[in-house]
Amino acid sequence: MKSKILVIRFSSLGDVILASAPVLNLKIGFPESTIVFLTKEKFAPIVRRFGGVDEVLTINDSPKLTEIFKLIRELDTQELDIIVDLQGNFRSYLVRCLSFAAQKVNYVRDRVARQRIVKTKDFPNTVIHTIDKYNAAVSQLGIYEVAKRPIIDAFEDQKFSRTRPRVVIAPGASFPNKQWPLERFAKVAVELYQTHRAKIIWATTSGQNDNLGLEEKIGKECFISLVDAPLDQLADIIHSSDLCISNDSGIAHLSSAVGTPVLAIFGPTHQALGFAPRGLFDKVIEVDEYCRPCSLHGDKPCFRQERFCLNRTLPENVVDEANLILAKRKTMSKALFADRDGTVIIDKPFDANPDNIEFVPGSIEALTRAQKLGLKLVIVSNQSGVARGYFNIQTAVNFNQVLVKLLDENGVKIDAIYFCPHYVQGVVAEYAKRCHCRKPAPGMAELAAHQLNLDLHQSYVVGDKLDDFNLGRVIGSASFLVKTGQGQDYVGTLRKTFKDPENVICENLLEAVRRIEAIEKTRSASIGQEP
Repeated sequence: MKSKILVIRFSSLGDVILASAPVLNLKIGFPESTIVFLTKEKFAPIVRRFGGVDEVLTINDSPKLTEIFKLIRELDTQELDIIVDLQGNFRSYLVRCLSFAAQKVNYVRDRVARQRIVKTKDFPNTVIHTIDKYNAAVSQLGIYEVAKRPIIDAFEDQKFSRTRPRVVIAPGASFPNKQWPLERFAKVAVELYQTHRAKIIWATTSGQNDNLGLEEKIGKECFISLVDAPLDQLADIIHSSDLCISNDSGIAHLSSAVGTPVLAIFGPTHQALGFAPRGLFDKVIEVDEYCRPCSLHGDKPCFRQERFCLNRTLPENVVDEANLILAKRKTMSKALFADRDGTVIIDKPFDANPDNIEFVPGSIEALTRAQKLGLKLVIVSNQSGVARGYFNIQTAVNFNQVLVKLLDENGVKIDAIYFCPHYVQGVVAEYAKRCHCRKPAPGMAELAAHQLNLDLHQSYVVGDKLDDFNLGRVIGSASFLVKTGQGQDYVGTLRKTFKDPENVICENLLEAVRRIEAIEKTRSASIGQEP
């Protein structure tokens, strides 16, 4: 369906970043749509990196009502079809209600339920994350939400290429009461430098520009002070780092969105309020105190003699968690996620007889070359034939076992193979349901990331359907569509809906891997040696 969709989220930084997930769901659900995102001007550089955003409209920090009405008049010239209000305040209400569009949906803030948590400390058994609330709004348009983590485009920052671990420390927060003591951040920085020879990037605003003499303690070659760095530049720096340590702040969500694990120190706020970072390997560091949470956003001054909710979190607690993440990052691998039918082997719909396996020409050479690049080889496949009743789970397992054996005989070692047996319109009740694993949902890739210790944002996805291509967009990997199998059927759609289609459309898996080789060569050349 061709349509023009307006998404509204004015602020703040973290909430805007979390809106990247429902925006991507909108683009996947309505691939030929034009998505316009309305936000505050200072957040525009980040929003322009959202997958699916075609245009960004901005307002100033505190727009007057006259400016809002002027904006509404301008929007009426855009011939909007859908308005998605993810802000839920008075200004967004005016824009949503007074602008013409055939369909309008909005995010339900549920402030009463969150205030109840603050007042009674009665925590729900299941936390409803803000992203899930955003997705509940867009699902009213009839689309299925596959993206449930924030995701923005980021690029390798060659100025900071390194051979040693790199840690971004962001000690700021929107309210002073949410900030872990600055000297404790400094102690963590020194400890990580001494233990790992880590390069420390101290990211602050001009109002927080005190590094407590860290440049002298750590040394100029391993300490970089960033003050008021542009958000898009900071995104690239965090993406090119191994870890980010922050308070409960927008920077925590920025780190999640670019695929870098974050340690977020929570004090007066609480994960139950739905604002915890949601990256695959993120961790919230917090202690139990009877007064937590004391407010929705951590803006309320502490009434006790000291901020126990933050002061009981010691530097060594943070260092211990950081050591675990850095050790994991040191051994993390990249992967090639390859679709099975139509990409690796010739697509024979619902044929589960392994005797009929035929390889797509060039696919064995492609996998061999990817293996030589050091990529883990992971096959991910939708097998709705199970849900449809054409064959059972064990038959699908046996087929994959034979495939792995045949590849092994040709010198290709498959590190893992996964398949999704679900299909919502299936006839086998056990599998006739929506799931988190059917592509483009990320379930299979995320399981592989945990089991094989993979960096999804450095990995690749290749397949012959838009579901394969969109899987890469959801998990932050580079995606390629091949023309083999059913790929030719989707080339036209991709050319109409993707910004640089010829860079991602390949004749077959072999051509895709050759392009991956070129990317990896460029990445390797950018890694400099540091003292």
